[in-house]
Amino acid sequence: MPPGSAAKYFIARLRGCDVAAVGSQSEGAPRTAVWNTYVWVESADEIAAKVLNAGGRVVMDPADVVDAGRSAVFTDPEGAAFFVWQAKRHKGARIVNEPGSLNFNSLNTRDAEGAKSFYGSLFGWETLDLGGGIEMWWLPGYGDFLAQSDPELRKRQADSGAAPEGFADVVATLNPIGDVQPDIPANWSVTFAVDDADATAERAAALGGRVVVAPFDAPWVRMTVITDPQGATFTASKFVPENQGLGIQPDLHVNAA
Repeated sequence: MPPGSAAKYFIARLRGCDVAAVGSQSEGAPRTAVWNTYVWVESADEIAAKVLNAGGRVVMDPADVVDAGRSAVFTDPEGAAFFVWQAKRHKGARIVNEPGSLNFNSLNTRDAEGAKSFYGSLFGWETLDLGGGIEMWWLPGYGDFLAQSDPELRKRQADSGAAPEGFADVVATLNPIGDVQPDIPANWSVTFAVDDADATAERAAALGGRVVVAPFDAPWVRMTVITDPQGATFTASKFVPENQGLGIQPDLHVNAA
């Protein structure tokens, strides 16, 4: 941060490469600590106009972040908050899809059709139905972009034997909020890859966090949901090929560059 700034901002790194950030809460942000989802865009100002036209709300107007980029904060018509990032010097996470880095972003919503319309009009996202109640957004050509830094992406998916056509272009998942969760608002959530979900849950508890959902086996993964000491919740997921018989699981692939 600039000298004398009251705010704090730290970049989390693996092997000297950026993977996430931890910062003071910005104006208009929720009072509870949260992990934020950023979408890379060509123009934050153009997206701000589209958000208003599509029924969303501008929480923080587009503003330059020194010479790193230009950012803005919005909420969709249901109130789920998200950020956009117009990259300049800083291009985003440099390591993804491996233990300790971002693995997936998901929108949890009660209005899937409304969300499809809203985010489709903003970013050009289309939907991919994988069956079993699993829907994802995909952006044609996104897999080619990811392959620039991860040349083995398509090979891993082909070797898994479960990645459907178009899966390399997936950018996010669309998760319905069930009637049994009436108090949960629409929100964006994050998943981090780990090398051991059980050890991660145990370590989180020892550090003062709370294990919201104990480690469990799911299609392709073993995962756990954790809340840190300040209340920020995230999913930790280990890729487990042996669990493939349980069905199709989106955590084969990251959705953020």
